[in-house]
This record gives sequence, C-alpha cells and structure tokens, in this order.
Amino acid sequence: MATIRAKNGLGVFLRGLLALPTAGGLLLAASCAKPAPNGVVAGATPATAGTLGYFYPIAEKPSEAQVERKMKMGPPPPGYEKIVGEPMPNWTPDAFGQRSTPFQWTFMGPRPISNEYWSGRANAGGRVVSIAPHPTDPDTVYIASASGGIWKTVNGGTTWTPMTDHLPILNHGFVALDPTNPNTVYAGTGEYQQSSAGDGLFRSLDAGVTWNRIATTSQVGSQCSGIAISHANPQVIHVTSSAGYHRSTNGGTNWSTLINSNCSALLMHPTNANIVYIARRGTGIYRSTTGGGSLVLLSGGLPTSGFDRIVMDISRSNPQVLYAAFISGSNLQGLYKTINGGDTWTQLTNTPNYCQPQCWYDVFVGVDPANENIVFCGGVDPRYATAGVLRSTNGGDSWVEVSNAGGTQLHPDHHAIAWGPTGIIWEANDGGIYKSTNGGNSWINLNATLAASQMYHVTVHPNSPTRILAGTQDNGTPERTSESFTWPQLQTGDGGYSVFDFTNFTRRYTTYVYLAIYRWNNTNSSNITGPWSGDRVAWIAPLVGDPNSSTTLYGGTQRIWRTTNATSSSVSWSAITPNDLAGAGTFNIIAVAQGNSNIIYTGNTRGLLYVTTDAQNWDQRNSGFANNTNITGIVIHPSNHGTAYAAQSSSSGSRIFRTDTFGQTWTAKGSNLPSGVSPRCLAVDYAFNPPVMYVGSGAGIYVSLDDGQSWIKNDSTFPNVNVSSLHIDPVNRALTVGTYGRGVWRTPLVTPPPCVADFNGDGGVDGADVEAFFLAWEVAQPQADINEDGGVDGGDVEAFFLAWELGC
Repeated sequence: MATIRAKNGLGVFLRGLLALPTAGGLLLAASCAKPAPNGVVAGATPATAGTLGYFYPIAEKPSEAQVERKMKMGPPPPGYEKIVGEPMPNWTPDAFGQRSTPFQWTFMGPRPISNEYWSGRANAGGRVVSIAPHPTDPDTVYIASASGGIWKTVNGGTTWTPMTDHLPILNHGFVALDPTNPNTVYAGTGEYQQSSAGDGLFRSLDAGVTWNRIATTSQVGSQCSGIAISHANPQVIHVTSSAGYHRSTNGGTNWSTLINSNCSALLMHPTNANIVYIARRGTGIYRSTTGGGSLVLLSGGLPTSGFDRIVMDISRSNPQVLYAAFISGSNLQGLYKTINGGDTWTQLTNTPNYCQPQCWYDVFVGVDPANENIVFCGGVDPRYATAGVLRSTNGGDSWVEVSNAGGTQLHPDHHAIAWGPTGIIWEANDGGIYKSTNGGNSWINLNATLAASQMYHVTVHPNSPTRILAGTQDNGTPERTSESFTWPQLQTGDGGYSVFDFTNFTRRYTTYVYLAIYRWNNTNSSNITGPWSGDRVAWIAPLVGDPNSSTTLYGGTQRIWRTTNATSSSVSWSAITPNDLAGAGTFNIIAVAQGNSNIIYTGNTRGLLYVTTDAQNWDQRNSGFANNTNITGIVIHPSNHGTAYAAQSSSSGSRIFRTDTFGQTWTAKGSNLPSGVSPRCLAVDYAFNPPVMYVGSGAGIYVSLDDGQSWIKNDSTFPNVNVSSLHIDPVNRALTVGTYGRGVWRTPLVTPPPCVADFNGDGGVDGADVEAFFLAWEVAQPQADINEDGGVDGGDVEAFFLAWELGC
C-alpha cells in the first residue's frame, strides 16, 4: 500500500466524505488500551470489595453448569481507568450547535443484545442504576444508565429514547423528578458504585429535551448517590455523593455542604419535607427534622462500626417505617427496620446475605408504596450467588426469591427498584430495565430498544465490515452478523478483546476477564487460555492477531505471550519477553507490523513502551512519555515500520507522540489537545500526509487533520460518551467506534486522491514508477498528464518528480 499524500488534505477530507461500501476490507490501524485494575492479584478468588477472582481455564467448551459457576466474575474494580471517562472541557448547552465536523455518524447497534444468557436467553440493553417513574403517568419513566446517559419512555417501556447524549459526560448515578412538576428532571452525573467521573448536577425544565448544569463537582461532588426535591418547596434540592451531603434552598443558585464526607443514600419523608435521612458511609444514618439542618446521628439498635455503604427506603403508606441495609465490603452486615421514624431499629435476622459477594456494587432495598410490609431486596443472582431479588410480604420476617418469577429471568446484578403511580414495579440491573404489573409475580423484559451497552473493545472483520465483535461489561460478546441493530450474544459473562481469523470466516477468538481465551468455530468454542495464571494480568487484557499469520496470536500480561498454532487442537503459548518486562504494571497495548511479524511495539500501564525488530530482543523506547501513565494506543505505519504513533492517558501535555526511528526518538503531536482531554484510544489514517489522527476520549472523539496543530471535536451526531475503541478500515474507508455506554457507531471516511507517483500501481513509490512514467510520457499517453493541463510536456515531468520525491 503506497503512502498517499493528499494535496490540500484538510479540504479534501472535509469535502470528500463518501458513502460506506459493503465490500470486504483489510488492515487494522487503531488500538486502545485495557489498563490494569486496582488490586488485581493473579489466582485470587472472590472475597472482598476490590478483590476479584481469576477465571481458571477449562479444557473444553463450558457446559451450562460451568458457565453458571465460572463465567460470572462481577464488575470491574471501581476506578478502573477504562470505565471512568472524563467530562468534555468547557461544555456549554449549545456547544454542539456551534460545531461542524467531517463526520457522518450512524449507530450500528446493538439494540438490543439478543439471546443474552444471563437474561434467560432474552434481550439485554446495558447497565441501569436509577429509575424515576412519572408520579401520575404510568407510561412515562426516566432511567439513568451507568455510562450511556438518561433514557425516557412514554409508552411503558416499549421504546426508549436517549435524552442526554450531548451533556458533557454520560456517566450517571441518579435521576429524579420534581414531585410538584414532573417535567422538571434532575440528573446526577458520575456513577457512585464504580467511581466513574461526573460533572455535577443537571436539570431539564422541559421533560428532558434541554439541560443546564446547576451545580459543579466542587459543589455537589463527582459521583451522585441520591437526589431529593422538596415537595413543599421545589427550590430546596438535596444531593448526596461521594463528596458528602449538599443542599440548595434557591433552586440550585447556591449550595451548602452539610456533611463533608462520602454519603451513599438519601431519603425524604413523603409528606413532611422537613424530615430528611442521609446515609453517611462508614458512620451511619443521620436525620434532620428541619429540612437538612440540625443533623442527628441515629442509633437505637443500629451498628456503629464495621460497615461502609448503606442503602435504605421509606414507606410512603406509613413513613414511620424505614428499612436500611448496612454493607460490609462484599457482605450484608445486616438489614434493619424502624417503625418509629428512626428512633429505634431492629435487625431483621432472617434476611439472607442477599447481595454477597458483591454488596459493595449491587444492592437495593425498596418498600411497596401501598404496603409497608412488602419489601424487595436486590443483590446478585441465585444461580451462582446467594440471591437475586428477594421479596418479603411480612415486613422482613421471611423472604422469597422472585428474580425468575413467572418465567422471565431478570439479568443479574441489581441496582434499583421503583414504583409507578398504578403500582407497576420497575427494576434495574446490569442487563437493563424490567417491569412487573403484578407485584413481582412475573416480569417483562423492556430492553428491546435500550442501547446503553458498555463496550470494552470492538473489532471489525478484515474482509467483511458488516461483521463486528464487541466485548461488553456483563453482557458478554455480542456479534453483528447482518445489517440489523440486533446483535446475538456469542460469549456470555464479560467480554474483552476479540480477533477475527482473516482466512476462515467462521473462526473467531474472544476473551473473558483476566485473558481467558476462547476459539470459536461457528457456535462451538474451545478454551485455549495460556499458562499465565501466575502472572499479573489486567481485568481486560489485550489479545491481538498477527496481520501476517492467521495462526498467530499475542496476549499481554506482565509479559507478552505468543502462539503460532492458534488453530491446532492443542494450542501452545510461549513468552517472547522477559518474565517481568512490564515492571510493576501490565501490558495493555500490542501492535504487530503489517508485513513483518518480527516488529512489535508494546506499551504498559506504567508508561513504558518497548520495541523489538526480531521478536526476541526488546528495547525500552518511551523517552519523553509521562511516568506511571497508561499507554493507550500504538499504531504502526503499514509499510514504514519505523514510523508509529502512540497515545497516553494524560489529561495535559502532549499525550500523542510520533516516532520515525522505531521509538528511539519521539515528537510531540498532542500538545494542542484541549486540557482535560485524556486519550483512551488512538487511530491513525496513514492514507494522508500528514496522517489524520483520531483520539477517543472519555467524552467523545477528537480529530486532527494538520499534524496535531489543531483538533476538531465531534458534533451532535455522535454522543458525548466514553470512547473505548477506534478501528479504521482503509479499504472501505470507514471509522468504527466502540463506546462504553452507547454501543457501536460508524462514519465513512474520505477516499484520498490517487498517488500519482505510484505510476505503475504496485503500491510502492520507487524507480519502477520513474521508468513507467517516462515510457508513457515519451508517447504522450493521457495518464502522463500529471499536472492535468491538457498536454504532456516538461511540466508533467516536474510535477511527477515533485510527487515522487515526497513519496506520492
């Protein structure tokens, strides 16, 4: 492939966007990191919050029973860099209306993920963490997805519409309605459980159509856990977050912080707006009888130590009754009940450890608004943990599992429950949103049009751009096989990196957490995980295919592993780096040169970058890079392998670098990225000179057409979502984007002008082109009219050699 050097590349790029062909493709020119989680220890088993287990390999395709036992490892560690994101800098409500870009975005799916195993082979739409039913209209409900913004239905969940794609960040922790005017909607950003980034509190006065920020993170914190608006005076707004308990008494103009430490839950008395309950993490429950002031720490039977998170609910039919679950890491310390507004409490000792082993992540308590004795508790899933959703009809004395009641299976990992005005129950979990119209005796899956899946990594088939594999958080690896928005699930559990075999249309490789690898032929799989159970390995670790050999794969732990017989019945792996080349980190980027498998670039979580030109000896080549900062992308030139671009996840400084010396020296290319933008992944379109650089950030995409001198942000046709993967198809001229919260998107790319110096069309620019040009020039063939002036003369010789000297 010749290096195509476009004249007036910026103008051509802006003018020349073409429709995406459907023919085959070739060449990956993008990469994204999978940084190491906090506190990952190889060989660990589930125990406490932040310590997640290792998936021990098995030799054959997992049975259903093995899937149930093995393929459910829980959520990513809180603060895991891939999920955090960051808000768009300098956001304003009309920011996108002022911008034009060279993109024409199309949503690709999934909507929904079909045949999802943990959802009972039904639909999944992505993780939902909060629900706000309309107080009088049973068909209108708002939900907060963890990383895909606020969604709304006006027909009882049949269809869902995204309402906040253009907020500065799509991470959300809570959604609430003004009880006096339900067209006023409040959205608290930043997911509390996973410590994802937020950007304050937002309000819509027109039922979610437009939004304004009414509180910054300095006023209300970065991860929202609760919002309550006074039903006596809607100017009074209460917010809890990882930064404390905050209150405004003038509609959000000014804010006061009344508790200056982490608060996990918030309740308001349904008839007396002066009574407010605040759960302070690790301390207990406070009560105010003055609308937020004069806070009193409740005791009367509540624990005083040994817990962290607290979740709670209040009975609307009898507000003297409250239930509160006290959490200790992965376990329930106890469920407590008061019948006198919090003066005294009784532990409900018959309550199972229902949220074990993930109480820090998925737990709720909800009270039926019409009956103080009907209580629901949400946890994990009864198929592999203690419980999913439990119901008590006698005030907590006894419990029944209802997560599979009526034949519809709720997806595991339960986060929220709410009641609509006619008693409809709405339930949210890692698979999406459900409802029950009969008190939890049966459930209705409502995920057919919810498109909030969280993609860790996306790959496109090199010969068929229709086909896509996407590794997701807790919804497996769905596969796009047609033009439909519906993507059937291929692998269950959590998905990661995937690889298509470019010589066999039915062979694919998928990964599970901690680099468990599966080889698929049609729908049959084999576990081909290598011998790295003793290595440090990232939650989502890299697996890449060799572009020159369909039988060669590379995996990254604390070292780089390779197999050259990936298609055999007995796959063997060997380490091709020293035992601990990654230092104290793990490798999260592997890039293999097209045309030469001995040339490999790799980067790790500590900011170290290594290059080999013989696949044996490795040189550290990260001069000028920030220390202890993830390498999040490396893209090698397809023919000049000494040229490559690399990205780091810093939010200031260069962040993007170029080398033309196999990494011996690097030139800064990202210094003009806006401050606050952290590259999560990188793609480089080498069809232009200078190459076009794409950066996936925690809130959208940036592109540079002028070698990094300026950067263009995506427009309103693409959501402001955390971008996890970028994939360029140079043949079909398309950019495919995987997002952590809004599925997969694609835009056509401009086809550059032909390379006039590659006169013989062999993909290179060399002496053979000079000979071919003069043969045509001597007989005045039309193709020798290089300067396109209508004649073949000396001006064409000058134009040809100018292009030839530049490489095109």
